[in-house]
Amino acid sequence: MNNILIWAPESDFDSKTVCCIAKKIVKYYDSNITVLDSSKIAFNQAIKKTGGDGLKKAVDIYLKNSELVIFLLDADGVQSQAQRLQERNSLINRIKRVVEQSQGKCFLILIEQELEAWLLVDCLGICCYFTKNLGTRTDPKWEKFAKKYQKGQTDLIIEAESGGKNAKEYLVNLSKDIVKKINPQLKDRDLKKQQYSENDSDKVAEKLEITDQTIARNNSLSEFAQHFKKKVDSPE
Repeated sequence: MNNILIWAPESDFDSKTVCCIAKKIVKYYDSNITVLDSSKIAFNQAIKKTGGDGLKKAVDIYLKNSELVIFLLDADGVQSQAQRLQERNSLINRIKRVVEQSQGKCFLILIEQELEAWLLVDCLGICCYFTKNLGTRTDPKWEKFAKKYQKGQTDLIIEAESGGKNAKEYLVNLSKDIVKKINPQLKDRDLKKQQYSENDSDKVAEKLEITDQTIARNNSLSEFAQHFKKKVDSPE
């Protein structure tokens, strides 16, 4: 058994995207880990079960076929997260209790600035998605363009003032500039149809290049990748 199950219970879009990235990490580390996933529906069904331990039972079942279960949630703002931590049955507290009871077989990773911050570790990959051409990665014009947008730490994409742009807004604006570069004559209404949306996230992820350098551009992605790397460095 060399499986790791990924559970992103807030969004099935996130689940598909995270699993795609996980498979790229596995390939990069040249490991034989199989990536499995669960769904938002499965999570909702688990927490509705009587007795309050439905989620733990679901995780225990998954652990019969997987070495690890990794939960992923979008990190809230400081005030919102603090409030939810005070609510016993909030999403984050339900998961934290299961993690604490798992004897090191279950983990929770909080994604700062939402999943788009993971996509932004490779702006050239994003360009490849919108140009529909993998050759974009080696095109000097696109290399220069992507470099202008590439942030060193993508979990820090937010302005200091309240209401500043977060990673999702940053990616939407980047996508607009890519689309305009491809077709400068495009009208605003058509531009909006072609810009990034959450529906695109897993398809964008398919174009990303996962390397030590891109992984290091996001702290939560680095934390995520370590679970796969440990299995390669210390196979059982």
